[in-house]
Amino acid sequence: MGLFGNLNTAGHESVQDTLGGGNFGAIESGAYEAVIKVAYAGAAPSGAQNVTFVFTIPELGDREYRETIYITNKAGETFYLDKKNPNLKRTLPGYATVNDICIVTTGDPLTEQDTEEKVVKVYDFDANGEVNKSVQALTGLTGQKVILGLQKQLEDKKSKVGNEYVPTGETRETNVIDKIFHSPTKMTVNEAERELTEGEFYNDWLKANEGKVRDRTAKDKGNAGKPGAARSNAGGAAPQAGGGGDAPRKKLFG
Repeated sequence: MGLFGNLNTAGHESVQDTLGGGNFGAIESGAYEAVIKVAYAGAAPSGAQNVTFVFTIPELGDREYRETIYITNKAGETFYLDKKNPNLKRTLPGYATVNDICIVTTGDPLTEQDTEEKVVKVYDFDANGEVNKSVQALTGLTGQKVILGLQKQLEDKKSKVGNEYVPTGETRETNVIDKIFHSPTKMTVNEAERELTEGEFYNDWLKANEGKVRDRTAKDKGNAGKPGAARSNAGGAAPQAGGGGDAPRKKLFG
């Protein structure tokens, strides 16, 4: 069993396909086939678990793209409770994204991914540069291809004042993975679960997002500061993808 084998997603509501509102500059919003160079586990001081991905994007000259995605809250839970119906468990957008990457590349969910200790280069703020660090890598993902729906967004630069981070008045452009598609079929996990033969949501996503910049600065009161607000329920992960004694699961890809 890998590091994430004890995560429980039993009872989650299925995530649907919906349209949501570093290097040398942010990548333009669009769909890009990428190769996973490495994926490894980490955690915040609060205890929230994450997975960091390093991708290379061939059509951009093998440009490297990195993103750290949080898969649990500080309590180790992979869900949040629906505001309108507290009895419904909604999968955290970050968990759904990582789980989708695992399924479209290996056919298996995050909870079934093997992990192995590897030494990788990670950015260290104290050293102000990259250092070698021993991490738990999701070895089955290395070298796999996936289509990333990347969203370019405008956000506030922040500085720490007391115990809080507040906007400085300056902004920056960043990227976030908004949607995951299987390569080469362009299907989402949700579409595969519905047993479609080809991807339909891919073109809808491009029409809504390609070349556009999402404003997540403080003046965007509807989204600013909400975890996962920049993503369009970026998943398709079904409740049976997790642990918790679920029934045997049919492989959707691979």
